[in-house]
Amino acid sequence: MKNKNACKCLVFGMFFLVVSLFSCKKDKSKDPEIREIGLKDRVYIGSSDNNFYALNAANGKLIWKYTAGNFSYSDPIVVGETVYAGSIDGNMYAFDAINGSVKWKFFTAAVGIESSPAVCDGIIYFGSNNGSFYALNATTGELKWKMETSKNVSSSPVVANNIVYFGSSNGLIYAVGAKTGNLIWSYQTGGMINQSSPALSNGIIFIGSRDGHLYALNANNGSLKWKYSTNGISMEQSSPVVANGMVYVGSWYDISDFSIAGSLLALDEVTGKLKWESLKGIGVGGSPSVLNGLLYVSADDGYFHAFNALTGVELWSKNILPNGAGAAGADGLVFVGAGGYKNIYAYDERTGNVKWKNSDMSGISTSTPCLIDSRGIVVRR
Repeated sequence: MKNKNACKCLVFGMFFLVVSLFSCKKDKSKDPEIREIGLKDRVYIGSSDNNFYALNAANGKLIWKYTAGNFSYSDPIVVGETVYAGSIDGNMYAFDAINGSVKWKFFTAAVGIESSPAVCDGIIYFGSNNGSFYALNATTGELKWKMETSKNVSSSPVVANNIVYFGSSNGLIYAVGAKTGNLIWSYQTGGMINQSSPALSNGIIFIGSRDGHLYALNANNGSLKWKYSTNGISMEQSSPVVANGMVYVGSWYDISDFSIAGSLLALDEVTGKLKWESLKGIGVGGSPSVLNGLLYVSADDGYFHAFNALTGVELWSKNILPNGAGAAGADGLVFVGAGGYKNIYAYDERTGNVKWKNSDMSGISTSTPCLIDSRGIVVRR
């Protein structure tokens, strides 16, 4: 989670063998999308100091920042030369990726936006804490349609095959028509879906709930394939990621007894059976990322951890008080915001050695970064 907001960005880029939450997909989980836009070496990230930041990915130096009206938990996305991100001030922003000027902003409600946007076929999709889910023209910010869910929508959407998937705090997982917003199916879980966001792989939607289960649903009709029980430990915060035939996800705490903490789980994608488990009894609200055979995750012990994704063997960790911040990587580096220490770090993906750190922000960085690598390819968790 990002402090309380799970990092929901699955990845664009050839390095992460997963389906992106934030792009148009035809459910080709082994054929991830690569997008080239012309810019290179950029890191975009939000912060609780109310600012959105653009940094040089090679050296960490500030390129631009924009001050919004409140915290920026929403994970940014870059499409073309536009950066999209939401704020707790209630606005969805579209920034010029080069200079940070505002192209447009769309106000939802003062309760704010924690959901991270998806952009597909010229439409941007996101939820708001006012209980609504929105579809806007990505170029102009004009409303295309909106859907009411009755509870806040912090979960971030995935778009595939003209269907948008997302969760709501009312405990429902929704599949709606991307062009119309019409309901295709919904599935009721036993608890709220907070920041957990869906992952899509091989026709299956994976998402966690406060009821202590990770659900695997048929993406076409919402029927249950399997569910994994954590014996009451909430899975509402961490967003799953799929790679290597496994679903990686964190379990957080038992909401009725916070002395009972969860762990990092690796489950068989087809059967839901446990393959390996780590960080037992620590509580993992962060959302894992998989890069070049390594898995990265923030945990409630204050450390950012790196594991062998196949075996679960821990390789290195850094005490940065990440507050659930998610990571993204490119060019041999992994980038993450350090919550308590108010820095953004670039680590060597294999050794954990610090390449650079940026200390420009005065708040907690709980947004997951969006990157443009040295080849101009957009990469997200």
